[in-house]
Amino acid sequence: MLLEIDARHPIRTLTRLDTATAALLIQFLVSVSFMLMGSFMPLFISSEFNETLIEATGWTGTSSFIASTIMAITAPFLGWMCDRIGTKKVLLFVLAGNIVVYSGMAFSTNVLQIVFFRALQGGFGGMSTVMFAIVASAVPAHDLKKALSYQMAAMTMGGLVAPGIGGVLAAVIGYRLTMGASAILFVLIFPLVLILTLPPPTSKDADSKSFKLSDLRVLIPDIVSLILVYICISFMAPTVSWFLNSLGVPKDQLLLWTAVATILNGVAFAVATPLLSKAATDRTLPFLSVGAAVAIMATAFVFNPVQFIALRIVIGAVQAGIPPNLLGGKSGRRGTGMGFLNSARFFGMAMGPILATTILGDGLPPRSLYMYAAMAAISLIAAVFLYLTHTKKAVKEEI
Repeated sequence: MLLEIDARHPIRTLTRLDTATAALLIQFLVSVSFMLMGSFMPLFISSEFNETLIEATGWTGTSSFIASTIMAITAPFLGWMCDRIGTKKVLLFVLAGNIVVYSGMAFSTNVLQIVFFRALQGGFGGMSTVMFAIVASAVPAHDLKKALSYQMAAMTMGGLVAPGIGGVLAAVIGYRLTMGASAILFVLIFPLVLILTLPPPTSKDADSKSFKLSDLRVLIPDIVSLILVYICISFMAPTVSWFLNSLGVPKDQLLLWTAVATILNGVAFAVATPLLSKAATDRTLPFLSVGAAVAIMATAFVFNPVQFIALRIVIGAVQAGIPPNLLGGKSGRRGTGMGFLNSARFFGMAMGPILATTILGDGLPPRSLYMYAAMAAISLIAAVFLYLTHTKKAVKEEI
């Protein structure tokens, strides 16, 4: 059993959590904390700082680009630190940093301060890197893809529950207090981390276990693939509110519709991730990317918000099978390797929103068509690259 409950000492029960299960719980709570503001950041910027919605969408894309780029730069370092000083210390450091970030955003007085705190978050935002490192060190190699698929499902579940909760909280207590609630939730995660027994750091004398340049070369195909795939996964995030508004959703209903679109896309991704991680192979990954490209392009031609949400569900489900197979393929099961792979995720997450908002520009036709066409093209490029680096190689290995 993963967990045996001791009625006399319920707190001690947490210390007997299976490490991978504990990582799922922590990842879920962290994702909720991160994404409480996920459904309303453009609306917050627009209402608090007197920006138009299209301008606020641009600022959201810019701040996401900066945060994710810095996360991408720091992820390998955080992974290396997990190997050297231990995951618990790194985890506590990242938690403390995010408390500062969300508290700062709650008291921000202009949009540049939001950008600053999002940039600062980049330095403390490697929680998933630490979580992946914990899972990679705790499960056998043959179970890694499955374990990571559940980890990503927990991450997505937290991310999809949070925008709805955040939207309700924002409607009741306001945007700023909702950001403050994120900081409080990070504080509440501290005791859970403190009582866990996490994998010890790698001995400095264990040269055979150290991450080498040859290990990085092996990871390059997966790194490039993850960047391309995550550009297509993340590009829509800052433009959802604007696009729904362009489809006729009134401004007073945008928060609700944005939350629904974000949640259902996340539900599809979370449910499909474990299922497709079992069924998908190196041979099928290109087909998933092609399917995503078709659905992305179709979104440019929808006429109402229901059609838009339906396609967001399809895209989320189709894209879900690719990341776990790439992350669990050749990670080396060490923090540094997972750091480089997670860095690729962050680079894709950085590039997607900024590319989308740059192409969208002022939002006048046919700008949105160009945006969707560009993202569909990137998904097709990802499919070709996956075929060349994974499918062909898998066929050769079978021969």
